[in-house]
Amino acid sequence: RKLAASPDESLASKAVSLAGIMGDAESVVADASKSRNVLVRVAAAHASSLMPDSPQATRVVSRLLDDKDVGVVKLAARAATRLSDPKVTAKARRATVRMVKAVRASAQASRRDRSAGMAAKRGKKTGAGATKAKAARKGSSKAAAGKMPSGAMVKAPTGAKAGDMPSGEMK
Repeated sequence: RKLAASPDESLASKAVSLAGIMGDAESVVADASKSRNVLVRVAAAHASSLMPDSPQATRVVSRLLDDKDVGVVKLAARAATRLSDPKVTAKARRATVRMVKAVRASAQASRRDRSAGMAAKRGKKTGAGATKAKAARKGSSKAAAGKMPSGAMVKAPTGAKAGDMPSGEMK
């Protein structure tokens, strides 16, 4: 109980997980579910999945399903599948839908930000200060102009045996 109330989040989360594994520590898990620290609440959600089906476990899982952190909700929804209360099961389904929507919205925002960043980067490369000569040269390379070897053989290799490197002229 003392370790679970520790200000050290790493120690507190481990203590809560251990309490869940040991079994008869429902009050420790209930207290941890009210923690300000996300890591401790995640540990409480995991530990609640190990608790036996009881009214206190139902209250803890119900509280954790209302959490704003996706990790806490995910583990609490998993814990709700082990409980017999249909209200908590329905709440878990709703929380899962809410969680999926939040994750998708976050992913879309991340993609938009990444696209905007890439567009800005392209704009810097070709934007202000680019002259017409630079724009005309863009896309032309030494290989395209025929000034560098392309790797294609001009004439067939001579004297090559199986396993030997071909020796011929390159373009």
